[in-house]
Amino acid sequence: MTPEILFVLAIALIAIVLFTTEYLEAEVTALLTMTILIVSGVLSIDEGLSGFSHVATITVFALLVLSLGLQSTGLVYYLGDKLEAFTGESEWRIYVMIVLVVGFLSAFMNNTAVVAIFMPVVIRLANYAKVSPSRFLMPLSFAAMLGGTVTIIGTSTNIIVSSVYQEHYGTSFGIFEFSLLGILLFGASMIFMLLARTRLIPERKTAEEELTKSYKLSKYLTQIEVKKDSPMLGKRLKDTELVKRYNVDVIELIREGGEGREIWVPNQIEAIREHDLLTIKANLKEIIEIQSKQGIRIKKDVHLDDHELTSEEAVLFEAVIGRNSFLVGKRIGEVDFQHLFKAIPLAIRSSGETTANTKKVSETEIHFGDVLLMEARRSNLNAFYTSPDFIVLERVKKPNLRRRKMALSTLIILFVVVTAALNILPIVTAALIGCIWMIVTGCLSMGYIYRKMDWRVFFLLAGILPLGIAVEKSGTSALIAQTIVDLAGSSSPTFIISLLFLITTLLTSFMSNNATAVLLAPIAITIADQLGLDPKPFLVTVMFAASTSFLTPIGYQTNTLVYGAGKYTFMDFVKVGGLLTLLVWMLCTFLIPYLYL
Repeated sequence: MTPEILFVLAIALIAIVLFTTEYLEAEVTALLTMTILIVSGVLSIDEGLSGFSHVATITVFALLVLSLGLQSTGLVYYLGDKLEAFTGESEWRIYVMIVLVVGFLSAFMNNTAVVAIFMPVVIRLANYAKVSPSRFLMPLSFAAMLGGTVTIIGTSTNIIVSSVYQEHYGTSFGIFEFSLLGILLFGASMIFMLLARTRLIPERKTAEEELTKSYKLSKYLTQIEVKKDSPMLGKRLKDTELVKRYNVDVIELIREGGEGREIWVPNQIEAIREHDLLTIKANLKEIIEIQSKQGIRIKKDVHLDDHELTSEEAVLFEAVIGRNSFLVGKRIGEVDFQHLFKAIPLAIRSSGETTANTKKVSETEIHFGDVLLMEARRSNLNAFYTSPDFIVLERVKKPNLRRRKMALSTLIILFVVVTAALNILPIVTAALIGCIWMIVTGCLSMGYIYRKMDWRVFFLLAGILPLGIAVEKSGTSALIAQTIVDLAGSSSPTFIISLLFLITTLLTSFMSNNATAVLLAPIAITIADQLGLDPKPFLVTVMFAASTSFLTPIGYQTNTLVYGAGKYTFMDFVKVGGLLTLLVWMLCTFLIPYLYL
């Protein structure tokens, strides 16, 4: 083992640890790895920076733009809304329609975007059928993942593996080359989920359960009346001791006026009047102290629930933190929600835990996939619908549908798929032409791309692809491949494929699936070379194993999105995802050698 191999192994192991622990953001880890490989001399500057112009990076970027085109015209929202007409109150029909539509869409557009768009649809359908949304959200995520395996353009992982194959053998995989395997896995897995849905997936939240009850919020809510001797009278809300000293969240201001009772979410410049009723969120100790010093009276005969916190002016709603949200990594108390969003965060569900305590909520760090319970003015909700920072789970406003552009964007996607499938144009060329058409025809604007694009994926790929070059160039892939072959001994190629699938799926359960593919694709090729076999089945093994991360809620972005929204626990994914992983592993162990070896 040479010093260079030892160095590359050390870098790879450190990267794996950083990806797994998320001590640094994934794209930062990738760029750091790239920089170290350049500075150390393992890679030349051109090799180190090649990830930015790599065919995989450009292809994934172009395909993400095409996905945004379908979103921008409203096509996916239109399909989601049409589902309700077919499903009615039938739980079985809801499940079948969701997995079929989501699986199909995920084969041609970014599956994380598909899940983000369909989450509110699924919740609405579940509530209509009086079924827990948790029964559908996990299958939604898994269907999107499996749908992405049906075509080469379905996931960025497929693009990476295809580009590695092209670099070594001068040709890329066809767009539908592995569709048969993908469809077989999709069908078997969805039948398993259909049968396991009522037995294994828990009802974490009933359709009728109120948000205040779900987040255990009631004990922190109360209503106070401002008395005539209160020191708050005439002061702006932000200047009162209520806000300055006790840091109380004032959720609603109720005032009797000449035109009747008015209820609204107050801003910080509201002047307090006698007999104003304030709905506040505070701890019991704070409420008692406020009562004795601030000239207020606690209304003890008021039961505060979802109905009381919802009016013509105000609305209580849940929103999932988006992948590209600037809020990620910040504490809630550090963000001025009132100023930025005209909303008040009341509670948070993070990593399966629900927090409503005012102080703890303020100190909680925000992560991708966390669910915030918020109160806002209805007039401000549109900002949440269009923001890349949030995914609103209860959509009360219809999205903008541009029907002529919907048809045009669909034709553009068909052009890309057909020309790539018939080998008229390479996938990357067809995708880039499609992007230009989307923009020139008005289906998509550059401003929408800048706001909605998942730039993290671009930088992650650009930074991590050079590690694959280093693994192969240094001889590290040959060493690891020889070790795997030696461990397998005289075992059949089927056993080695099974072992490679297991290694890949375990690794991708705790780190980026793209990074896993970059690390293991060169090793898969080297294993095939040492065995004197076609590398295709070994690369397919890496491709499918890296794209089917069911085992944990952190292994794939779609799992993270539904984790908080479905009130799942980590063990829910281990239990259900573990059985599904076992099924897919067994099927791939026999199907891949049979179909491609």
